[in-house]
Amino acid sequence: MKLSTKIKTTTRLRLIPFALASFALVAAAQAIISEPATVDLFASINGTTQNGGGSILEFTPPGVQSTFASTLDRPRGVAFDTAGNLFVATTTLDLNSGNFSGAILKIAPDGTQTTFANVSGPSASFFLEDLKIDDSDNVFLIVNDETDPNEASVIYQFAPDGTQSTFGNLPGQSYGLAFDSGGNLYAADFGDQTIYMFTPGGTRTIFAGPSAFDPDQGPAGLAFDRFGNLFVSTEIVGSPGGGDTILMFAPDGTESTFASGLDEPRGLAFDSAGNLFVAEVPVTTTGDILKFAPDGTHTVFASGLGRTEGNGGPEFLTFQQNAAPIPRRHPTPPPHPTPPPHPTPPR
Repeated sequence: MKLSTKIKTTTRLRLIPFALASFALVAAAQAIISEPATVDLFASINGTTQNGGGSILEFTPPGVQSTFASTLDRPRGVAFDTAGNLFVATTTLDLNSGNFSGAILKIAPDGTQTTFANVSGPSASFFLEDLKIDDSDNVFLIVNDETDPNEASVIYQFAPDGTQSTFGNLPGQSYGLAFDSGGNLYAADFGDQTIYMFTPGGTRTIFAGPSAFDPDQGPAGLAFDRFGNLFVSTEIVGSPGGGDTILMFAPDGTESTFASGLDEPRGLAFDSAGNLFVAEVPVTTTGDILKFAPDGTHTVFASGLGRTEGNGGPEFLTFQQNAAPIPRRHPTPPPHPTPPPHPTPPR
């Protein structure tokens, strides 16, 4: 179903001063809507998918690319706190045991890296996915249990001092998290074909169940726009590339298709002008970052990211939130993209 916009006509105003005031308000609203993006986009890149093979790329609003951090272990979720520090979920493979374990890195605006928390996971082997931060600088992290047949997921909460606690659980493999304006946390359960909503107190309800998705389709990335609409990237299990979508759920739950024909879209992020950025992370080709205008038209913002095997492309996206700009790195030219054979969706 195509997205449509309907504008209701209002009664003509008789009072000139009131009409002028209304016109000024409309003009101000339009100025806000057309506000250009002034902060940089950050993307986690899987790279070689090996220990130390990942990175964080930084993109200016015009698309100039540089490397913000490198030699990371399978970076996934990225988010800024209120002080402008970038938090990154990383997962390390123990070459002796074959088990995964995870840590959250904290990268200061000058690029200095420290370990914010070593994650205590649900089993001997677990994988970190998306990460979000609330207005009080609490960090929320989704973790997949690699020993569970459904890769059941746990959401952990980390206080600003790094103290870890369990916030909620999901029955299946989860990739994406997003906060709404009321502080509710949404989690996309790919395996269970369900989007769950958690209140600030941790109470879980179903926001959208399996009936909202095609039988072989699951939700992956999540992001809210400024109007309270939830955008959801979906992937089709075992399908050739090019059949995936971005769905939009209005605040009342009404569902529509915002974009289709995508190749394994994962992370989503909105800039201040209302443009939606989407990370495509194919398994056997380099990935792209797409930019969608509010009307749904799109361009390729960045291409040829990552490697051509092993889910090496961009995974999650976030915009710099702090007022002071992060110091620029020297631009790194993107690698030349290769023609894409269509893969099986990644883990």
